[in-house]
Amino acid sequence: MPSPMNIIAFLTPLRAPLAALGFLCLLLLSQHSLAEPDFIDSGMTSSTPDRSQSLVDPKPIAKPRISAAQAAELVRQQTGGQIMSVSTRQGSNGTIYGVKVLNSGRMKVIQVDGQSGQLLNH
Repeated sequence: MPSPMNIIAFLTPLRAPLAALGFLCLLLLSQHSLAEPDFIDSGMTSSTPDRSQSLVDPKPIAKPRISAAQAAELVRQQTGGQIMSVSTRQGSNGTIYGVKVLNSGRMKVIQVDGQSGQLLNH
């Protein structure tokens, strides 16, 4: 069994790299907590809801005029940030894209109307 002094002698040169690695892990884990809660954990999915069990006569959902990629490009142009992801959900008036953007060290989700391309919460 190694002595405590041998262990300390072995770990001493690794202290700075291990501290840097720990800081990096903490930074990556905190990215979720910096994000604004607009779309995060809101159950956004790319599938449409099951309307077969609805008691209300379902209205047809209009096909979006812009794609998820076009929504991401609109947000990138408006904010100058780095696009991290795009989520899709069906709103009452059609498709809504949630574009997660990193700008100035802050994560934000911008909602984009799939019909008009308008940024809803810029």
